[in-house]
Amino acid sequence: MKRSFAPYVLLFLLACSKDPVNDKDYTAPVLTLNTPTNNQVFTAGQSIMVSGQVTDNKFISQIHIVITNLGSGFEYQHVHIMPNASSFTFNQSYTAQAGIFYKIEVIADDGSANSSAKSVQVFTN
Repeated sequence: MKRSFAPYVLLFLLACSKDPVNDKDYTAPVLTLNTPTNNQVFTAGQSIMVSGQVTDNKFISQIHIVITNLGSGFEYQHVHIMPNASSFTFNQSYTAQAGIFYKIEVIADDGSANSSAKSVQVFTN
């Protein structure tokens, strides 16, 4: 009487497969905001340089650079970058307008929906 080895082979293959739960990425991207610094003062017409780096243990799916008016909540600029890499350096400029308090926020997301954010407030005279 012959026995089939197919059920044993199938069982072996299933036992050796990767467990997607254990491969889940729970580590948020590391975000460094180099410029501007918190409470930095600019003059009207001066360029506000937003610069920094993002790294992740897998890959960065998107970076948002958002510049808003703290007084009115108006969003002046929203840059959306999709690097699809494990590290990325960003440099984005915005021309300052007179007499405005700005909130500058950078948000980095990875492919597993982990997120990091940094923000600073700056002023123009």
